[in-house]
Amino acid sequence: MYPKITVNQKNIVSNLKKLQEACQSRNLDLVGVVKLVAGNLDVINFLVNNGLNYLGDSRIANLKKMVNVDAKKMLLRIPMPSEVDDVIKYSDICLISELSTLELLEQAAKQQNKNYEVILMIELGDIREGIWDLAVINQTVARVSEFEKVKLVGLGTNFACFGATVPELSKLQKLDDLRQTLEEQFKIKLPIISCGNSSHISIWDDPKMPKGINQIRSGSALLCGIGLNDEPIPFLQQNNFKLQAEIIELQQKPSASWGKKGLNAFGEEIQFEDIGIRKKAIIALGRQDVGFERLVPIDKSIQVIGQSSDHTILDLTNCNSDLKVGDIVEFDLDYLAILNCFTSEYVTKEVIK
Repeated sequence: MYPKITVNQKNIVSNLKKLQEACQSRNLDLVGVVKLVAGNLDVINFLVNNGLNYLGDSRIANLKKMVNVDAKKMLLRIPMPSEVDDVIKYSDICLISELSTLELLEQAAKQQNKNYEVILMIELGDIREGIWDLAVINQTVARVSEFEKVKLVGLGTNFACFGATVPELSKLQKLDDLRQTLEEQFKIKLPIISCGNSSHISIWDDPKMPKGINQIRSGSALLCGIGLNDEPIPFLQQNNFKLQAEIIELQQKPSASWGKKGLNAFGEEIQFEDIGIRKKAIIALGRQDVGFERLVPIDKSIQVIGQSSDHTILDLTNCNSDLKVGDIVEFDLDYLAILNCFTSEYVTKEVIK
């Protein structure tokens, strides 16, 4: 059934093994971030069956699908107050930055009689989640230290996401220094310093790396083989996902639309260059599934022209293959395109073993 996204299991398992080895040699615990596959159990199970014992996802809906998966589960997005009962039920640990939500987590954990762990997020420049004010950090740690069921087990931060701030040794040193200060001030142990995502790989071999940094939350490296600035990581495999779509029309047509112009279906004003009659194909895939700007044809002689909600238009004039209606066109995908495909219920998912 098309459109279809395929998953190269061999390559991703290879990435897992190499990342585990690399993390072990650097005293890092690997949290395998699987939010990219939107709770797809075929992918998650082959990762767990090949030795991944710590999963991270941003959405409770995905974690619910993993209820029978034998692995520790981390909720990556700081919890909504309205979902604390499910947070306690379907995860073992979460990232957190709001004291009021921590209070609710403690109540929910008591009701479910479950011990639960949290990592307090610290703002170090990416201006997404995390506490910036030291007084608020102290207030939060002091209160959590009084809890019965929820235990503060570490500090965390984030880089290279919303604010595009790259990881820096000086900031990681501040995080490790803060850990030591809090341990001394509140007479507690914070064994985990969660340094961020796959972008950390860009600096993890620096000899000045603080020794307290001991956890990495990695998804793009694990699944896509990429790190900071989406650059390929040399020892990992890339292009592990392909999108296949079926041609539903193939005809000679003008290159530009004609007649009185308005806006397209998305409220955009579109201009086409008139380059004469072209061999055009329509594939059964639209912007509702994935944006055409992120589709990279495997056959470089194929040009992606544009989209409506359910159709994608290709120019096959210079195509090296003699394609026809019913044939399949294949594309490479970037991270967001993969995420879109796994989120779309209209795209079939297939693991290639």
